[in-house]
Amino acid sequence: MTPKMHFLSNQSQNQKSIILEGVWDFRTSKQTLKSLKKALQTHIESIEFDESCQIDFVFGTYFLQQIYACTADFSTQNPLDSTSHTPNPPKPPKIIAPNHIRQILQTCENMRIKKPRTFASMFRVYVRGAKRFWRKAFSNLGRYICEFTQSFVDFVNFVGMTFYFLGRSIFTREIRIAPLFYHINESGFKALPVSLLTAFIAGFAIGLQGAVQLENLGAPLMSVETVAKLSLREMGPFILALVIAGRSASSFTAEIGVMRLTEEIDAMKTMGFNPVVFLVIPRFLALVIIMPFLVFLADAMSLLGGMLAVFAQVGIGFNAWVERFYETVDWVHFWIGVIKAPFFGAAIALVGCFRGFCIRENTQELGQATTISVVNALFWCITIDAIFSFITARLEI
Repeated sequence: MTPKMHFLSNQSQNQKSIILEGVWDFRTSKQTLKSLKKALQTHIESIEFDESCQIDFVFGTYFLQQIYACTADFSTQNPLDSTSHTPNPPKPPKIIAPNHIRQILQTCENMRIKKPRTFASMFRVYVRGAKRFWRKAFSNLGRYICEFTQSFVDFVNFVGMTFYFLGRSIFTREIRIAPLFYHINESGFKALPVSLLTAFIAGFAIGLQGAVQLENLGAPLMSVETVAKLSLREMGPFILALVIAGRSASSFTAEIGVMRLTEEIDAMKTMGFNPVVFLVIPRFLALVIIMPFLVFLADAMSLLGGMLAVFAQVGIGFNAWVERFYETVDWVHFWIGVIKAPFFGAAIALVGCFRGFCIRENTQELGQATTISVVNALFWCITIDAIFSFITARLEI
């Protein structure tokens, strides 16, 4: 039968001690625990566990908590250490226990629940975390700025080097005609189907929306010049530039990047060939030459799409549309779109070739550079278009 838990308080020669007997575990009554707690609060000097006494981890944890709570300074002493003492009272009581009880108490001491964090400690933890966050954020921002600055400087150097070798090739007649026509066909004529279809769809969509809005305002006839000017100045050249940027910039980067990985460019340098003259200039000139012609065709398809949209929405016939077009649309709107085209082609070719030369390590970098080249080419096309729009608006053209 399990012996009943009880404790004895002993006082002799001004020394108070407690002797625990029986089984002390999670089934111990609250009344018994309260009595033990009250006895511990009387500055007990020693606590002895009888040889027949048994405890569990629940009581061991509670027992140590009560000792720590009743002791003014327990941070520097371990009550399980019978040799520990302090010259300054009060001091933890000396615990005398068999080995099996001492092991349980030592385990409970190691697993003792920490005191709850105060607001100050929680605030310090928050401040340290915030400092680490902002330090990492500013470090990443600084690294990004450095990488962006270095990439921009390298791109400017690449552009300068391209124009230098281009001028020298023109004067020394080193321009290779066969690769030039090859890239005109690959980057220009083979891109015509998707480019013209995209321009037609964009012209139709813009024409339809413009006709709806102007019809609501009571001026449906103005949709002719509005759609025509927008197609010639913006939609035709810009939509074409976006298509060519997505097609040719990635192609140039992939081609030159593969040559970089397979060390073909190093072999060209070893044989005395200039990679810029052989790889960059033909692609650069091909897009600069072919883009105005592509813009002309894209303008025609965009106007056709706008004409069909206006006819479908407003009911303006083709003859009336053409007459209104000649009355209200000047040639200057067409030439503004055509003048943009070589700049679009130059930006696309330079970005695509530059990103191809930047590849150094592996095929994974090739895929990343291809993606970056398309994004950069689109960015420069949008920037060039915005610059032209700002200049023409200031000049009232």
